[in-house]
Amino acid sequence: MFHAGLLSAQDDFFERKYNVLFIVADDMRPTLGCYGDERAITPYIDNLARRSIVFKNAYCQQAVCNPSRASVLTGLRPDENGVTDLVTHFRQKIPDVVTLPQAFKNAGYTSIGIGKVFHGSKRTLDSVSWSVPSLVQSFTKQDEYYLPENRKGNAKAASYEFVAEQDDDYPDGKIANAAITALQQFRESGESFFMAVGFNKPHLPFCAPRKYWNMYEGSDFSKMSHKFKPLGAPDIAFHQWQELRGYSDIPKDGAIPSQKEQELWRGYYACVSYVDTQIGRVLSELERLDMSENTIIVFWGDHGYHLGEQGLWCKSTNYELDTRIPLLISVPDITDKGSHTSAIVEALDIYPTLLELCGLKSHHRLSGKSLTPLLENPNCRWEGVAFSQFCRPYEAITKQHPTHMGYTVRIPGWRYVAWYDLNTGSVVNTELYDLKKGNIELHNLSGDKRYKKVEQKLHSLIDAYYSKR
Repeated sequence: MFHAGLLSAQDDFFERKYNVLFIVADDMRPTLGCYGDERAITPYIDNLARRSIVFKNAYCQQAVCNPSRASVLTGLRPDENGVTDLVTHFRQKIPDVVTLPQAFKNAGYTSIGIGKVFHGSKRTLDSVSWSVPSLVQSFTKQDEYYLPENRKGNAKAASYEFVAEQDDDYPDGKIANAAITALQQFRESGESFFMAVGFNKPHLPFCAPRKYWNMYEGSDFSKMSHKFKPLGAPDIAFHQWQELRGYSDIPKDGAIPSQKEQELWRGYYACVSYVDTQIGRVLSELERLDMSENTIIVFWGDHGYHLGEQGLWCKSTNYELDTRIPLLISVPDITDKGSHTSAIVEALDIYPTLLELCGLKSHHRLSGKSLTPLLENPNCRWEGVAFSQFCRPYEAITKQHPTHMGYTVRIPGWRYVAWYDLNTGSVVNTELYDLKKGNIELHNLSGDKRYKKVEQKLHSLIDAYYSKR
């Protein structure tokens, strides 16, 4: 089961029982210094990157919280675990599945979840995954705000708020506090642990202490590029930013005023820096307790995000900005010098990777594949493709019963999307994008005879994927 190269490189690699610190941020695209974003102020994640493998081309399986997290935590694709919306619990479809934290619990680890690990609603939590009840859960919009005027009822209020002084005036600071306390308890008890820490930000509303807003004073976001839809893209690929428009200071239709755009961009980046600091606090405590040399660290974002590019805000598409995620994996004695890989990988590869690194066996067939060869040699030969999907109409993510599903495949240099009518099984729209010069779709080349062979190749991959659903 184990990768021979890793075993020969480190004779005692599998003799130690590694702890796992599993960190996820909500709605965080690769807006990080270690991914080349010059605006981002993210020193703590960047420092983690220096002792990790940075996966430059990692992709989620569906660009919205519940399906993405269910996919990673079950090791199965959305069509396999039955979760393609925000309300379905995977145990409704596959009741006996063993989740990633549950696999560690079954192997004798203390498995603990802090913050938003599974989707952040009461109906989508999973108590059987944990050794103890989940900690620091936020279920209402009230929990996201500090100002009394924004905490009225359970409705969305302002799209951003930067007024509080202390990090733990907002939930993510409390999540970091709980994680630090848990690490101290594990140090005292000597238990082996799988600890998942889920931060809420930079998810809307953009709320954090004012010092993070002040970090970006004077930053010019006016040159955010590619604000137009890809030429020739079908209407079904888009939505009306319903998630953003629900906030009280956002127009119900039409364009967002330029000043408000500047505020939203600044707010998103400020929340990224807020999460970065909370992660830094947790990692600093891990170091202080002399636990880092025996702890595998995984940091990932549950999906990407649009900030006005391609005429879109938030997530819920099959495009690069929504499906591409940050993924860092740090393994003691293996990744200490830090490196990066351009290999195309999937978020559901995390599950089998952690099992292999810790010498555990899977309780069911996993759809991802272990990334351990890339951890040993980031430049090794890697036949990687990434599949993602999204439903339409947009409202199906809360009301269920989609009529169409768009399936996308990403290979080096290309993205292809096929939109299926779920009633007939027929393909109603296709999209083909050349991404060799940049990670954003500009011109739909589907149907162009010059690209017939590549389109046929990619369509065959999607068709085989769809036929297995």
